[in-house]
Order: sequence, then structure tokens, then C-alpha cells
Amino acid sequence: MIGNLRRDAALARQAERMTAQQEEYQEQLRRAGERKRVEREAARPVCAGCGTKFDNDRWSNAAASRERGHRWHPTLCETCEEKAVAAADQAERDRSEVEAAATAENARGWRRWALRHD
Repeated sequence: MIGNLRRDAALARQAERMTAQQEEYQEQLRRAGERKRVEREAARPVCAGCGTKFDNDRWSNAAASRERGHRWHPTLCETCEEKAVAAADQAERDRSEVEAAATAENARGWRRWALRHD
């Protein structure tokens, strides 16, 4: 039996077109994926303190809570946040010491006044 040359040629052309279309589609998917990765990296936040880019965990945690707190600074990386928390703790200790010294000074002043006016 002899094959149909026209049909065979048409099927071969159709197979070539399908292969070319599949390759073009795969290239479009690759470009779209690359564009999405580039856009995601461009949107990645950076630390307000040192400028380093957030890792994925820090980025998702910062996005979940935009409010700053005593122990939570969503605009800072972990290292800068640790420094900020340590500085806040030191400031609190310093403030407590100043208040204690002022209270002690006021108590001494009151005793002096009371001794003079007895």
C-alpha cells in the first residue's frame, strides 16, 4: 500500500506548527515567570536602619503587622530590631534610674525642710 503523500506532508507541517507553538508558549511562560520574579524582588522591602533586603520570613511577618510596638519594628531587619529593642531597654533603665534618683532627692529635700521647720 502506498501512503498519501499530501496527507503525510500536511500532517508533518501541522506537527511542526504545533511544536513551534508549544515552544513559543513555553517561552512566554518563562518570560512571565521571570517578570514576576523581578517585580517581586523590586517590591521586597528593605530595612529602614541598614538598607538590607528582608528575607521571605521577615517580609511576610512585616506584611502581617504594619504597626510598630515596643518589641516589634516591621520596618527593621532582625539585627536592627534587636539593637532598637536593646536601646529601648537601656533608655527605660536610664529613665528608671533618673526617676529613682529624683525621688530620693525629693525625699531628702522634704526631710531637710521638715527638720528646719520643726
